[in-house]
Amino acid sequence: MKRSSFALVLTLIFAAFASLAAQENALPHVTQIKAEARNNFIRLTWADSPDARGSVFIFRSTRPFAASIPPNIRPVTVRYGEQYYIDDTEDIENLYYFIAASDSAGRRYDIIIPQTNSTNVNISGAAQPAESSAANTASVVESAPSGPSISLIQGISNIRTRLDGERIIITYDAPVPRKNVVLYRGMQPIRQPHDLLNAVIVRSGIETSFTDIPVAEVTWYYALIYEEEISGGSMGIKPGINATISAVTITSAGTAERTLRPIPLPVLSRNVMPDGFFLNSIQRPQPLSEASSVMLRNTQMPPKVPLVLKTPRIFTVDMQSPSSGEESALFQVVNEYFEKKDWEEARSGLLLYLSLPRSRDAEARARFYLGQTLYFTGKYKDALFEFLAIKSIHPEEAASWVDAVLEAMVY
Repeated sequence: MKRSSFALVLTLIFAAFASLAAQENALPHVTQIKAEARNNFIRLTWADSPDARGSVFIFRSTRPFAASIPPNIRPVTVRYGEQYYIDDTEDIENLYYFIAASDSAGRRYDIIIPQTNSTNVNISGAAQPAESSAANTASVVESAPSGPSISLIQGISNIRTRLDGERIIITYDAPVPRKNVVLYRGMQPIRQPHDLLNAVIVRSGIETSFTDIPVAEVTWYYALIYEEEISGGSMGIKPGINATISAVTITSAGTAERTLRPIPLPVLSRNVMPDGFFLNSIQRPQPLSEASSVMLRNTQMPPKVPLVLKTPRIFTVDMQSPSSGEESALFQVVNEYFEKKDWEEARSGLLLYLSLPRSRDAEARARFYLGQTLYFTGKYKDALFEFLAIKSIHPEEAASWVDAVLEAMVY
């Protein structure tokens, strides 16, 4: 009887574990997690969950993930559909990874399933099982997994910059055979592909070193990317590997002497110059002959026709005293100064009148009078601008005064 009870208890326990496992497997989670270790980097790949199309969260720890995630671990977020991530191990030999799925509303599913969405990787290149069981082995993929090509995995590495006077020398390591490499330059650090929007292409198809001569006194950052990655839209950027971390600046202190030093004049030799090239003495003016003097006295230029100025013009509306304040102010300037040909006082009064907002018609008439005062005081260029400004309102009057101003300017 005791044995039957004990067997029943074991059956219930196993059933509970099986039900829990089935429930966990039913929740959304990523699958087919794989890892590749190369140098100090690890590339993770996985298959996104078809049931949860939100971002995935990658957790990293130096200890195995148990039933829950330690609260002090902050995940890295990767967009749904990318299905790969490259991590810098920072010289840590043994690392554990867990990738959690989430839905479009942001709900995250922290269901840890060994060798499905969690794994253990050794930087030396040998993958370690996430559990002690021999059945749970995660061998490192020998060849690069399918997906976007990444510069820092496929070869570009160890980008370096060196300042040489007015030049910046960029060098890097690349495998053989080399592919076409594009050099980017920007004034801000290049950490992500979208940072390339603020950078410019310096040159395409560079070798393992390139000399750049950018603007001085500006901080510059560089990045190297394979041309095939740019065309494929899968640019991989890793600071310190194919993108510079520290800025480099060309200072003008070292080149100030060459920049400010005057250009020397060439040395001329008297032996190669023709006779008479250098003036040995001051040449005194020679008097005209008698015949030339008589001819010059008898030759007279015709007298210049004096410039005839136009007659001042006043609109009929400004000859009668108006009732409104705006019209009265303009009438006062025209009546007291302009009509009496006191051009300087009229110009001052019109400028004061135009310093306040006026109606379109009143402003046009005031500028018409202002242009005349400038014309009669010899300020032809300023007068021309005033008449051109009112040409659309008073085309005939403005055109005749523009002709008069141009005639006076060439007199």
